[in-house]
Amino acid sequence: MKIILLISFAGAIGTLSRYFMVKAINALQPDFAYGTLAVNVLGAFAAGFCFIWCKTRFSAFENYFPILFTGFLGAFTTFSTFALESARFIAEAQYGKFALNIFLQNFSGIGAAIGGLYLAKILFKA
Repeated sequence: MKIILLISFAGAIGTLSRYFMVKAINALQPDFAYGTLAVNVLGAFAAGFCFIWCKTRFSAFENYFPILFTGFLGAFTTFSTFALESARFIAEAQYGKFALNIFLQNFSGIGAAIGGLYLAKILFKA
């Protein structure tokens, strides 16, 4: 039961972090889904980095990894918002923004996760 409560707490923190970050970025750049892109890329980088970091430094605590990955990062990143924003671009016949969103979200996210994995491997000699 303790792990469930900790995941829930981390999820609440991740959700609020996402909300405030997206709101701040979209206030600066309201014409595109930059806020969602930022949290997804940052979250992907953090997932890659933290995966290696946790495995090399905290392997004895693997049962607690879901607090970070499922709780915080799962709530911080957002596939549903990405999907909705993409669908809205299509519905509004903004095909260039749709294609850009699909490309940036996928390739930047995967690239960020790879970058996080490699940086952590270098730093932690994993």
